[in-house]
Amino acid sequence: IYGVIHAAGGYTAWSDKHPVYATVSGPTGTSVPSNVDDYYAPEVNSDIVSIPGFHTVSGDDCSTIPHAAGDDWTTGFAAIRCYDQLKVNAVVNEIMGKDHLGAKTAPVPTILGMNFQAVSVGQKLIKGVKGGYTDAAGDPTPAMLGEIKFVDAAIGQMVDALQDRGLLRSTAIIITAKHGQSPVDTNRFFPIPGHSGTNGMPPSAVVGSFLPPVYSNPKNALGLAEDDISELWLTNPADTAAAVNLLETTGTAPGSNATAIGLGQIFFGASITTMFNAPGVPKDLDACCSVPKPGELDPRTPDIIVIPNVGVVYTGSLKKQSEHGGFAHDDTNVMLLVSNPSIKARTVTSFVETDQVAPTILQLLGLDPNSLEAVQKEGTPVLPGLEFEE
Repeated sequence: IYGVIHAAGGYTAWSDKHPVYATVSGPTGTSVPSNVDDYYAPEVNSDIVSIPGFHTVSGDDCSTIPHAAGDDWTTGFAAIRCYDQLKVNAVVNEIMGKDHLGAKTAPVPTILGMNFQAVSVGQKLIKGVKGGYTDAAGDPTPAMLGEIKFVDAAIGQMVDALQDRGLLRSTAIIITAKHGQSPVDTNRFFPIPGHSGTNGMPPSAVVGSFLPPVYSNPKNALGLAEDDISELWLTNPADTAAAVNLLETTGTAPGSNATAIGLGQIFFGASITTMFNAPGVPKDLDACCSVPKPGELDPRTPDIIVIPNVGVVYTGSLKKQSEHGGFAHDDTNVMLLVSNPSIKARTVTSFVETDQVAPTILQLLGLDPNSLEAVQKEGTPVLPGLEFEE
């Protein structure tokens, strides 16, 4: 989307949590991701530092952030608010016709925005004060409520800046999330392994003999990925059935493999192809740069996907109580708000996906959504129900 807007003469800006996320620029054929004119990404996993004279919209004094030596910005409720406020200020500077630091004049971007971390971190933290939600209804703890109020006020700062510049009516504001996190109800959190009193283990520990050494797998340089699901790429795909049988081994003892991994469901073979291309490497695949077409073998697809029972997270961390990456309802359902003073207020209950945001933005800008290769290949529609009042 940045490539399309930039090619049409638009000035572009974005702020995120990792420098490497400058890949939102899309392919340019150059060493610098040049489709983003103003990119700002203080590393969220860098050490906390004092920011003299800096305050958040919710009143945090960022010159005295409580933390221990070596803590990064994700380790505290106040710390992540101070971190996010840096990016909020960058967006406000850009709205006001400056670069993200406010140091020099720049065009007001055609597209701009940021990634908030406060709610995500606030949901996970259990270090000292417990964050997250108290029940399945999503009632927040006081610490979590503070993160939500901060984000609400921070978005208000952006809206105020748009209003001050006379840009509010000509701007569409879209608020959504890359993913949810499971479980929302922290009473249903079952960490395996890593916490005292659990007898569990991750699937990778059960089938370790079938996995390549970490970082030596030629297909994805990983071999496994485990959070609130487990994705397994085997050394020899011919061992898939044997590995599945081992994972599904049951018994009356608490230490049976299926019990130990909190097994809910396993996908492999034909069941994986209901969601993804079949695992494997097509003969004509360029390992560097091409992407398999629908129906082709695909090295990105795991040989086995383990879906645990709801609330099971394969973590050894003592600081988080939820994770993302799986197929649970809490993972895959997020808010999606499109706002503009001229949009007729309504709630659309038809099924939509976040990949519809990109073509919608292009249509709102008067550009062709079919300029996006993904729209051409997948037929992704714009979001429904965006009726503008005169």
